[in-house]
Amino acid sequence: MPSNAKIIAASSVTRALSVIGDRWTLLILRDAFQGAHRFEEFRNLSGAARSTLTSRLNGLVESGLLERVRYSDAPPRFEYRLTAMGLALYGVTLVTWRWEHNWAPSGAGIPRYLRHNVCKHAMQPETLCSGCGKLIEVRDVGYEVAPTAGRSRAATPRFRRLSSVNAESHRGASTAFVHITDILGDRWTPLVLCAAFLGLRRFDEIQSGLEIATNILTHRLNYLVDHRILERRQYSERPPRFEYRLTPKGRDLFPHALMLMQWGDRWLAPASGPNLRVFHKPCGARLSAVVACSHCHKTIDPHDVTFPPVAGEAAARRGAAAG
Repeated sequence: MPSNAKIIAASSVTRALSVIGDRWTLLILRDAFQGAHRFEEFRNLSGAARSTLTSRLNGLVESGLLERVRYSDAPPRFEYRLTAMGLALYGVTLVTWRWEHNWAPSGAGIPRYLRHNVCKHAMQPETLCSGCGKLIEVRDVGYEVAPTAGRSRAATPRFRRLSSVNAESHRGASTAFVHITDILGDRWTPLVLCAAFLGLRRFDEIQSGLEIATNILTHRLNYLVDHRILERRQYSERPPRFEYRLTPKGRDLFPHALMLMQWGDRWLAPASGPNLRVFHKPCGARLSAVVACSHCHKTIDPHDVTFPPVAGEAAARRGAAAG
């Protein structure tokens, strides 16, 4: 565990969540990676209100993840295309699919498999160490605070409210990823998870490490326990005190946090570099994670994977595009 747990507050994960730590933003990116470009496509697939969708699209353009391209002059109309910065989130998207595939309930709109167009096989995305090629497990990762790490804070997140919409009330034509956005579509909940990945288990440790209000932390911990991401274990009887430990479902979210941190390190870290260094214990090297095909073990490029359509969604996408 890093000697200064408060470093989380200025980490690349926090910076990344300030940009994309919002339910509607995550769904827009989901649809952009699936080929959506136009406003009505995004609205139909996500179920977002027009005002909400407009603000999220504008935010993604301002942040540099999407670019607005004119496709009609009379009347002037625009579509939205992923930039290099946006495409670099592809690894995050793949590990998100993997978690949904493993943990979302039956009928959640997740394709049964992905096809790797390079080796022509159905595959699962695997998060591997680029140095030794081994599968990355949370227990095999170590951390240290960079010597030059300062106390600068991440930008204030654009959208800070927890969405009232969840997987049960989702109204979009596409249901993919809606369960994971219940957990990750909020700035604070993923940060509580990151504290758990760093080995913080007790309320006071997490509260100090994140500099989070106690009422918000209580809510997020209860939420993660209710969703079986964390489990509560008593460690003191007088007075009764509890700590929070990751479940297998929670540990399976580690690749998402790792890929998100690497994206933040590349695109959002200060000029002095990222403040948290990550090491892979089996090989002892600075960790650079890649998402690879489980069949041929080659690193996956955004153009190399086909998502087979889920029944009913292909027609919904065609209808949105035609509209």
